[in-house]
Amino acid sequence: MLRASEPSLFCIDTPVAKAYSKKIKYRLGDLLGDLLLTFSVLIFRIFPPKSIVFFARIFGGIAFYLVKKYRDRVLSDLLLAFGQEKDFNEITRLAKEVFFNFTLTPFEIILTAAAPSSQFIKEIKIVGREYLDAALAKGNGVIALGGHLGAFTTLGTRLAMEGYPFNIIIKIENFPKVWQRLGGFQRRLGQKPFPPKPATASIKKSLNCLRRNEILYLIADEQQILGGVPVPFFGQTAYTPPGPAIFSLKTGAPILPMFLLRKNGIPQTLLIRSPIEIELTSNQKKDTELLTAKFTKAIEDSIRQYPSQWPWLNRRWKLPYQKGSLDMGNREV
Repeated sequence: MLRASEPSLFCIDTPVAKAYSKKIKYRLGDLLGDLLLTFSVLIFRIFPPKSIVFFARIFGGIAFYLVKKYRDRVLSDLLLAFGQEKDFNEITRLAKEVFFNFTLTPFEIILTAAAPSSQFIKEIKIVGREYLDAALAKGNGVIALGGHLGAFTTLGTRLAMEGYPFNIIIKIENFPKVWQRLGGFQRRLGQKPFPPKPATASIKKSLNCLRRNEILYLIADEQQILGGVPVPFFGQTAYTPPGPAIFSLKTGAPILPMFLLRKNGIPQTLLIRSPIEIELTSNQKKDTELLTAKFTKAIEDSIRQYPSQWPWLNRRWKLPYQKGSLDMGNREV
């Protein structure tokens, strides 16, 4: 029997207790999320696309005023990126639209799963399709360079509807039930999702799909401390995942930026841009860095055009820990 004077794993603040508590939290969240997703898919079958815009406007507005931590982070990031171009009132209005667009994303995921062949997906216009067809004609596959911009979760559904073989990497670590269910929806929609871990298996699947002359969709706009390449992003150093550059250099697959943009909250245009190219050298490390910088610039250019459709929540400019540094490089943004 545990005496009152003895410490308990569950009542003291230890790393083990924290890890256990976090594990339980994720398990409960995964279970509840799976039930909510299942229920929501059934409900959303009766909702028209415009209804989710209405709900997102309400919930996004509530989140902007109530969730101070993320509101401050979005405002800080927007000021860092546009502080020389926009005044604070403009930044604040933009931040409210960011919350609206951010709230739209989960609604779009559910709506797409509920009605994968609905008219709103068929009506999404594909601009720049000739770049994709020309790239696939070369036989080396295509790396679809994406970001958390616009209706990025619906992009694969639109291309799969046109018959393009589409592969996507999705993280399932903390919420496996939710992501496995979403993966099931994606497979029924004609996509081929797979997890990033174990890394060896993920890399093998990525290379194989390119060798089969298919599309590999890579999101490359998140901060990546370990293994990230430092490149400019809105005038600041951002550690960026070099995966698109590495796969392109290894297989010869061209990198095509692809973004599904909204208008009045509705996904309207799938924009495919021309391939990102560099003049190759004999130095693979240098080529990787140059190509990473160039595709990051392509992502930045698109975000500048549609700033409210990018979430601005990721600590994109957080610096890695350096031994001996007092602030450990953890600049909050």
